[in-house]
Amino acid sequence: MRLLGLICLFVTVMFATAASAECSLPTTKDFATQATALFNCPSALPLKGGEGKRKFQVHYDFPKTLPDSSHLPWLAVDPLTDPAGYMHAILEYATKYNGRSDIDWRIEDNKEQHWCNAPWLQDSREPLRGMTTERWSRPKELHEKQVGWAKNWAVGIYNDLACYGLGQIWSDPTFPKTKGFSLPNGALGIKLLFTNATPAQVPFLSNSKEWEVAAGNDGSIITMRMLQVDVSVKDKRSPNGWFFGTFMYDGTKAGKTPYDRLVPVGLMWGSDPDLLASAYYDKAATPKESWVNPEEAQRFYALPRQHLGLFGRANGPVDNPKSACITCHQRAMDWGRAVLANSPEAKQAAMLLPDVPFDPFIDSDAKAYFRNIGAASPVPNTQTLDYSLQVAKGISIFRAWVLLNYPDHAGSTTDIPPYPFARLLMGSQQVPTAGAAFDEFNR
Repeated sequence: MRLLGLICLFVTVMFATAASAECSLPTTKDFATQATALFNCPSALPLKGGEGKRKFQVHYDFPKTLPDSSHLPWLAVDPLTDPAGYMHAILEYATKYNGRSDIDWRIEDNKEQHWCNAPWLQDSREPLRGMTTERWSRPKELHEKQVGWAKNWAVGIYNDLACYGLGQIWSDPTFPKTKGFSLPNGALGIKLLFTNATPAQVPFLSNSKEWEVAAGNDGSIITMRMLQVDVSVKDKRSPNGWFFGTFMYDGTKAGKTPYDRLVPVGLMWGSDPDLLASAYYDKAATPKESWVNPEEAQRFYALPRQHLGLFGRANGPVDNPKSACITCHQRAMDWGRAVLANSPEAKQAAMLLPDVPFDPFIDSDAKAYFRNIGAASPVPNTQTLDYSLQVAKGISIFRAWVLLNYPDHAGSTTDIPPYPFARLLMGSQQVPTAGAAFDEFNR
């Protein structure tokens, strides 16, 4: 749903040799020991002034057998005729225990349900809440009183069905198996997005939930407020297999808790590939594969972004107004090899994987991005990761780390054929920057 600059999934990820105290690496340098240590690392980012505060603990609760999905409350609601009811059923399920004050999204404390984190995001997670940086909100994207940039961070978790799928990939921390990957029906991901914008800058943040987050560049602690909650659900009733929904916090609403004041913004099940500029402006076309709450959408009409997603598609207030939820998520895939930032392979990958159109008024560029691909991979001859960008980012970080530190293991730690990038003749030899191909957060 988010994009930073002009890219959705390619980012530089630096692999520091000196990890934080929470991520100290063993002195033994063999591949399996180092890989397992990083797999279990909560955070490799710094923390300043957080002595005595509870730290984020990565939690891998991967069931060995497929959990029962018959109890999931949203399965009793038709998402196409009652999208708001469908979204509320999901939200109530996710917050019932995780939202309690004694748990407060520390999923290792939730003894009633099974939730997990996605592996290999330690270089992105801050050490207090396990949050990762999101696309920042440009001035006046959230409210007319927001005159400066707002920093946004988020944390995502998965329910037991999704965790079962993650366990199929990561049963061996030294060898992710992505061949044939598909999450089961009922898999749920939920992500809480917080901002450092204040109620004075964004009045509807009044009385929102607050967290202390080590979001400063040096690991210093910043107070952030809940702004947006995203949900993604594998549901066979969707033509593309998934529903993506987003809520926003609204302090003007009644409710005992901040979760009661979360209002549905939109639900999306397709990219509306024919909703192009020509159709939108000349024929007054509207989305057919999104539901957008008109009460919340109207907040943004007078702001620079105008719409939540391009031409009225569903997207969240933190998200790129040139993009849309499901369209960005369907880019999740595995090249079967490392794609290092600034490498010839990265340049080819950027051309192969359609990105948010720089100029959305060029119909051909918009049509290349806004596609419906169902269960296919966005690039032929690659492995889809089933709309799961956190999974894709973790895989890409792992592959880059292996290539840079244990190149002899690069070919033996993939169970799919490496994508056959063309060999390019370079005018001068370039050393690629340590990096990874995917970013779940800055999309």
